[in-house]
Amino acid sequence: MRRREFLGGLTLGGSALAAGPSILLSACSGSGNPSPGGKDATLRVVNAQSLSSLDPIWTTAPGTREYGFLTFDQLVAVDANYVPKPQMAEGWTVSDDGRAYAFTLREGLKFHDNAPVRAVDCIASIQRWGKRDSFGQLLMPYVDSMAAADDRRFTIRLTQPFPLLPAALGKSSSAACLIMPERMAETDPGTQVTAAIGSGPFRFVREEWVPGSKAVWERFEGYVPRSEPPSGLAGGRVPAVKRIEWSQITDASTALSALQAGEQDYWLVPPADLLPLLSGNADITVGQRLSTDTCFMLQPNHQQPPFDNPAVRHALAAAIDQMAIMRSIAGERPQDAHAARSFYDRTSPLYTEAGSEVLAKPSIDRAKQMLAASGYKGEKVVLLSGAEAPASNLGQIIEDLLRRIGMNVTLTTLDFASMIQRRTNRGPIDKGGWSLFVTGWTGSDLIDPAVHPMLRGAGFEGYPGWCDAPEIERLRKAWVLAPEAEQKAIAEQIQVEAFRVLPYIPLGGTVPSSAWRKQVTGVFKAPYGVYWTVGKSA
Repeated sequence: MRRREFLGGLTLGGSALAAGPSILLSACSGSGNPSPGGKDATLRVVNAQSLSSLDPIWTTAPGTREYGFLTFDQLVAVDANYVPKPQMAEGWTVSDDGRAYAFTLREGLKFHDNAPVRAVDCIASIQRWGKRDSFGQLLMPYVDSMAAADDRRFTIRLTQPFPLLPAALGKSSSAACLIMPERMAETDPGTQVTAAIGSGPFRFVREEWVPGSKAVWERFEGYVPRSEPPSGLAGGRVPAVKRIEWSQITDASTALSALQAGEQDYWLVPPADLLPLLSGNADITVGQRLSTDTCFMLQPNHQQPPFDNPAVRHALAAAIDQMAIMRSIAGERPQDAHAARSFYDRTSPLYTEAGSEVLAKPSIDRAKQMLAASGYKGEKVVLLSGAEAPASNLGQIIEDLLRRIGMNVTLTTLDFASMIQRRTNRGPIDKGGWSLFVTGWTGSDLIDPAVHPMLRGAGFEGYPGWCDAPEIERLRKAWVLAPEAEQKAIAEQIQVEAFRVLPYIPLGGTVPSSAWRKQVTGVFKAPYGVYWTVGKSA
């Protein structure tokens, strides 16, 4: 089912079909004006996400996350199988009782101001990250001390064994534990860092940054990559171009024209309905760059009516036809759509559909009956949606669905940066608050209970929506401390409880494709849009 069919005739804004024949002709023309390649090349990237914050610990926004991986580096990084590997670390040892981890940094590590990376920088960065990130918040209560032996060596001592410590420090999902200079890492975790001094393969060129329009990086000549080939986020982060330029282009037809004309080199996630046009261009490669699906969610506000009532949340969930919704945004590639009757990504070894009966047989009529029985009395619902596809498409679909089950809904469409800000408002809707918002994450963010940012029950200490579910939090703590043989059973218990509480409602997922000019080399699969090893042939 196409999105326009699902909505009964709603126009596909921003797609190639809506843009008209000129886009169809130019996309297949094969003409282009590629820029020079080689080691001094500029890689020009279409990025629909806004870079509005320079603090990848303070926010989980995708633009800031990808900025973070270009600009900063990690002590530990996970490979394609989510196995933690040394990154900035030369390696680490673990004491016999499992209560002490001794790390040694690689030689020659420098920040972009040419100051050496020291053990105290790592300690300060871990401390700040641990106060902000969900996995860090699980780890830090068990940290007894962190102390530097010298500039390259430090030890983390624990009150009891925490076998997932390397996985925590190397997690790929936001907020990753990125290493900053000590003076930056000493910033209160509730306050944004505004400096942009990392030790990663590319140096952020702040003077060329135009928020909402453009961001620029230059190769950091002082960076020393690892010798291993890239795998996931681990291995050698070799800067293969001199300069990376992001252009924030939210209009799909404009981005398409720029890519096919050679004005842009790479597009991370083009809209699904443009993929046939891109595939027909001899100068463009279409492939699956991201290693996991894009997963979509509907986040209710647990602290404000009407979704503070669990019966209302379940009534809405009963109306969600995941396959119909996902096929509507998959465009000409319905095979890329799939249901997700789980809180874990389908690639996760923890994947289960236990407890998901509310999503098994979607029915508008049943949802209406459940809503009537819930005590809902017509309270206004404010639904937030991003302005960019596919979030904008999903917002329209969910608005239509809410009306069909009898809810009084207003759809508010915002650019991503504005939505990130709006969703922090905890007040009622007449004070600028909200009821629901549409969001999405990559599957690597949903691999297990520790990294999953939305599978929380921590109230105001957790993800916006502020689900208060102490049993979920208790089970998460049990999961991280459990022997590996017991983790799957505990993860299933978490899911059963989550479907009872519904911290959020899974909407399904799609297989994302990327597009790049044939001149682009070194593309490899990764959880996010990372651009080390990516170059341009001369």
